[in-house]
Amino acid sequence: MAEVPALRRSVAILRHLASSNRAISAGALVRALDLPRSSVYELLAVLEELGLVVRTEPGFVLGPGVHELGSSYLRTNPLQRLAQPIVRQLAEDTSATAQLAVIRGWETVYVLKEQSLKSVAVVTATGVRMPSYLTATGRAILAQLPKSEVLAMFQSESAFVTRTGQGPASLRQLGTLLAQTRRVGYAIEHGEVTPGISTLAAPVYDVLARPIAAIGLSVAAAETETDGAPDVSEALVERVLTAAAEVTAKLR
Repeated sequence: MAEVPALRRSVAILRHLASSNRAISAGALVRALDLPRSSVYELLAVLEELGLVVRTEPGFVLGPGVHELGSSYLRTNPLQRLAQPIVRQLAEDTSATAQLAVIRGWETVYVLKEQSLKSVAVVTATGVRMPSYLTATGRAILAQLPKSEVLAMFQSESAFVTRTGQGPASLRQLGTLLAQTRRVGYAIEHGEVTPGISTLAAPVYDVLARPIAAIGLSVAAAETETDGAPDVSEALVERVLTAAAEVTAKLR
């Protein structure tokens, strides 16, 4: 097998960063991987230029380019084909709009949309991109990613945009939302993408237990409220969690 030292060392750096929940300094990478210091600094500079790593004050973390590569892989694997009947069944069973979405860069990209005749109108057509921090599907994925990856995606964002005046306005607020999402196991947004519409979402995992997509279900906001409170129907949550689990099982 041909030897390409720079490539092997670059992959070793990326894998080591992926295994950590915190930033790692160049010096720590030199010691952990037993590589020449000059080589590590040169490779980190190239990886940073390509968006595969991001330099932070404490060290380096994986960059958004890594997730884009993963999303590109999704387009060539059977994810959409396997998920389509499950997403369609979810829409029909709930008389709502169901979606399958992935994250590319810092955006949610919808790759499947199914709706029943009684579905509400939502902005989730196939190919539509939205800020991932506003969407339930985006948050469902982000909540299961290492914090270092989330930091890399959004550290350059000086202002978080909104569509309806609602949603996280900073990385700190997003972190609070993601912590709550991890705690309950699903994400929800009320009117942050479309006024009067609420969306529930649960993550889909690949064979390596990485969150590679999310299934969302959009309904009129009243259907997710209990006595006027911003609560969610347990029945709807269970259907979304079940659909996501079914797609995950098919990918393994």
